[in-house]
Amino acid sequence: MIQILKLSIKDFLSKKYIALSIIPLIVCIVLFGIFLYFGGNELLDALAKSIDSGDFSFLNKYPLIAEILSYTAIKWLVGFIFYTLGAFFVLILSVFVASIVAGFLTPVIVNDLNEKYYRRVRNSEISALKALKISIIEILKFCGIFIICLPLLFVPIINLFIINVPLFYLYYKFLLIDIGSNTLDELNFKIFYRKGGGYKFLGVCSIFYILCLIPLVGFFAQLFFVIFLSHLVMSNEKNYFLRLKDI
Repeated sequence: MIQILKLSIKDFLSKKYIALSIIPLIVCIVLFGIFLYFGGNELLDALAKSIDSGDFSFLNKYPLIAEILSYTAIKWLVGFIFYTLGAFFVLILSVFVASIVAGFLTPVIVNDLNEKYYRRVRNSEISALKALKISIIEILKFCGIFIICLPLLFVPIINLFIINVPLFYLYYKFLLIDIGSNTLDELNFKIFYRKGGGYKFLGVCSIFYILCLIPLVGFFAQLFFVIFLSHLVMSNEKNYFLRLKDI
């Protein structure tokens, strides 16, 4: 594992990958800029001012919601949720946007690493349609987990932790599908996916997710995560899958 880390750092610090790592940041800036330009900022400002002043008159079209928000305890709860989860949501959204962008670069990264170090030939590849179908299933599972966790989002302090349960699930599963479908042949991918990538893959994804919660790390480090996980799978493929089959 230490050798893989050293190799991944060496690859990531090359001019090619440093340049590629900037792409997710640029895409995030552009998307958030478009959102603010088309009025998202006005909506957030209106809600923030209403929370501070207690005036929810802009919700007069929805009298029941306005009446509920007139209670002091509810105002405090809404304010806490808005500011804490709002900041967290922006951070997580940026991480997922960066991850999606990095996902489009995964085939390039895997092919480059394979040509440079491993010279592996895949007998068969999982189709894009199959990978998309699996991804949709995982998104539906994520929605189910999110709905289960939803009531706890209104509990202060606990909400900061519980929100990470469905988000980590989606992050981990997307990396599992992305790395597995680009590094493995169809048979090994089925084993890899069914076993969740094994304990090492899950553990590494957990560490990477925690690192993503550090501002800016999620922007720049996504390509490093892809590089590391690709090395993890390709460098130990034979022994790795002998162990997975026995799990």
